Amino acid sequence: MPATLAVAPPAEPSPPPACVVHDRSGGYRAWVTKHAVRRFADRVLGLEGVLEGLSDREAVSALPGMRIDVRGIVRLLAYYGYPGPKWGANGVTVAGKVGLVLVRDRVVTVEANDDARPAA
Repeated sequence: MPATLAVAPPAEPSPPPACVVHDRSGGYRAWVTKHAVRRFADRVLGLEGVLEGLSDREAVSALPGMRIDVRGIVRLLAYYGYPGPKWGANGVTVAGKVGLVLVRDRVVTVEANDDARPAA
């Protein structure tokens, strides 16, 4: 029998991202680490060279200055990371292109295949 998680959905969950057609999250949202936001910027937005040499905290702090919607990234990752707190999943793939690594109720990092990266 799978282990039951002690995480309950929030009383007032944030709405799903605009791109979501069918919300099956049940209101669950994952916590998103600064490392996950930074890796999203590196691997999905193609900013790895720009953010090179910065700590995760410094990199995330620099994103708004580049007109990157950090809150939008966090909302997106929190929504798509819901299988972690809801079912105890270790990972999830979004649109077959972006992988989220989950540890309990957290999105800890982001992987992306070549199709998810912007053209150089």
